[in-house]
Amino acid sequence: MTEKRKIVLTAVITAIATAVVTCGITLVASDISSALMMGDSDTVFMKKFEAVDKILGKKYLYGYDKTELRENAVKAYVDSLAEPYTHYYNPSEFSSYIGNIQDGYVGIGIMVGVNEDNQIEVIAPFEDSPAYIAGVLPGDILKAVEGTEYSGDKLSEAVDAIKGGREGTSVNITFTRNEKDIELTIARGDISSESVKAEKLDDNIGYIRITSFNSASTNGEHSTFSEFTNKLAELKQQGADRLIIDLRDNPGGVLTEVCNIADMLLPEGTITYIEDKNGNRKYYNSDDEYTDMPIAVLINGNSASASEVLTGALKDYGKAVVVGERSYGKGIVQDVYPFFDGSGISITSAKYYTPNGICVHETGIEPDVTVAAPEKYRDSYVSEIDRSEDIQLHKAIELIKEK
Repeated sequence: MTEKRKIVLTAVITAIATAVVTCGITLVASDISSALMMGDSDTVFMKKFEAVDKILGKKYLYGYDKTELRENAVKAYVDSLAEPYTHYYNPSEFSSYIGNIQDGYVGIGIMVGVNEDNQIEVIAPFEDSPAYIAGVLPGDILKAVEGTEYSGDKLSEAVDAIKGGREGTSVNITFTRNEKDIELTIARGDISSESVKAEKLDDNIGYIRITSFNSASTNGEHSTFSEFTNKLAELKQQGADRLIIDLRDNPGGVLTEVCNIADMLLPEGTITYIEDKNGNRKYYNSDDEYTDMPIAVLINGNSASASEVLTGALKDYGKAVVVGERSYGKGIVQDVYPFFDGSGISITSAKYYTPNGICVHETGIEPDVTVAAPEKYRDSYVSEIDRSEDIQLHKAIELIKEK
């Protein structure tokens, strides 16, 4: 066969193949065109999706898992919002996510968020958690898990990779601190320790430290609210008539838990309210029964979310003097929706406001009395500060004695 004839034959075969493909595309396009003429973008989307599904099923050369493909499509659709707290979770991921906001799950015990540089930043590790013991610090950048790098728009994938193992198994994580990479191997543990600790100080001052706001686990075990209630009752029985609530390094938690605690401490009125994009509001209110005792609240830059709800409410009502450093500034709310197959979605649905109508998102709460932690403890957890050198706590004690 001559070279010229080869070229002609190739051109003919190509033309036939192109004609067949074009015919198929025309049939698909006609459905989409009809939808476009009706101005129905939702129909266009569904038609496109159905067309791709059919073409793949009939023509795609290689095998594939259709269920996995569709799961990934939904995840990509939601995650393309590039908003760090809105995610779609497949069934295993959703089960892990729900466990994370209840009292009891397997993981390393850190609260993370996304900073302005689209990096995954540690807000705070939970006290006495595996991450805490390994030396993870607030402000560390979570760079990679098991060698796979993650940016802020892959937050949920990074969390799933960290929690994707049984208790006792280890996970290798790369953090960046002061522009230097730190490799840590951390054993996963049962994150279900008590979230409230209490002791009676001198001069009848009760001290309660809340490390997070957790709901009761699925087996009905204790919640932060029940722990707080019991600890406060014990302090009163011991003669405490003043109270210091330490929310330093508390990254937040479940809104209803913190509102239940606030209800115990505030007179009748608004604890907080949330407002959606349409201006619709939902109010969380306290009744007329409350604990009538002087209160001081301790906060720092790692006090976030639910911690700020409690601090803001107590401050607005003049029920507490706030001591320490400006809080983190997370003033948005996520709704969680489970689906029939065990998957689910969390979406940022509203902003929350203090009783005086202040939204703390990206601004935080300024204390009434600003006291910086001692320089030698700037990169330490509050629990690691020697009590004799805890000048923030000393100031709170001094102020509450005047009440």
